[in-house]
Parts: sequence; C-alpha cells; structure tokens
Amino acid sequence: MTSRVLPRDEWPRLVGTEAGEIWPHLPEGSLPVVVEHDGAIVGCHVLIPYWHVECLWIAPNARGRGAVARRLWAAVRETARFMHVRTAFTAALDDRVRGLLEHVGAMKLPGDHYCVPLMRE
Repeated sequence: MTSRVLPRDEWPRLVGTEAGEIWPHLPEGSLPVVVEHDGAIVGCHVLIPYWHVECLWIAPNARGRGAVARRLWAAVRETARFMHVRTAFTAALDDRVRGLLEHVGAMKLPGDHYCVPLMRE
C-alpha cells in the first residue's frame, strides 16, 4: 500500500469515494490524500482550503419579502467574484436557510460536518 497526494489531473479517480461528487468543485490548493493498493484507491481524505459563508441573518421585520436576501446574496457573490472565490461552504440550521440555499443552487453535502483540530499546542 502507498499513501500520496493525488495530483489534480487524477482527481476524476475520486469518483466512487466520498469526494466523488464534489471533486469538480474543489478549489485550487485542495489536497486529496489517498491510500492505494495495487493501483486502486482504497482510502481518501481531502484537505480543502476553502471559504466558508456563515452567520446569515436578516432582521425579523425584514424577513419573508425577499428584498434583503436578494441584495445580500448579490453582494456576497460580487465580493466572491472580486476575491476570485468560485466555491464556498456553508451550513443551514433551519428550513428557511435551507430554502434560500436551494434557491441559489447550493449542493447539499452528505453527512454531518465538524471542525477538526489538526495541530495540538
């Protein structure tokens, strides 16, 4: 068995793994770490340098009309374009946010997401 970082031109090999659906959306600098046995990937985990869009909030008296959400989303997308950010990750804590994310074409990721400390002090 060998372990290595999978080069970008081999990322399509991630199909069939947990990264199989999202590999085309991985940002530059992502590092898919794989374990291979006889040339086949038998394990993978992807280190992703990403932007995380979080803390969506709209004042209660401005909710439900769409104007604030549309302007906010347009400003977020414009800021992302300025920063050359193609993809961001986020979470939804309620059905209202889930609906907004579905409306803008967000792809639901499988599983629960965690913040993992990788370096101990």
